[in-house]
Amino acid sequence: MSTQIIRRLLTLVPVLAVVGIVVFVLIHVAPGDPAAVMAGSDATTERIEQLRHHMGLDRPLPEQFWTWVTRALRGDLGDSYFLAQPVSISLAQRMEPTGLLTLYALLFSIAIGIPA
Repeated sequence: MSTQIIRRLLTLVPVLAVVGIVVFVLIHVAPGDPAAVMAGSDATTERIEQLRHHMGLDRPLPEQFWTWVTRALRGDLGDSYFLAQPVSISLAQRMEPTGLLTLYALLFSIAIGIPA
């Protein structure tokens, strides 16, 4: 039993690595510039470049990925490009409604599933 758990945990590492790489690449190949969105429609080119530098978007992709991974492993999920607040705060704000929705769905499925 414990060897199966260890095997599962070891297979989790490459899966997380592949998912992380795919998500990172998809975010970077998606159309639109996060710095331009954050700066607003009336921002100057200089302001957009300052934001790109501040957010690290002017660095090479492998360096950006490495920075993202090391920060994520430390628990720093960074700042949301579009909400202009830390990602951890955004997740915390949505945790209660998500938990309630999950609980209600579980109760509903139990109430339907057991009699059926």
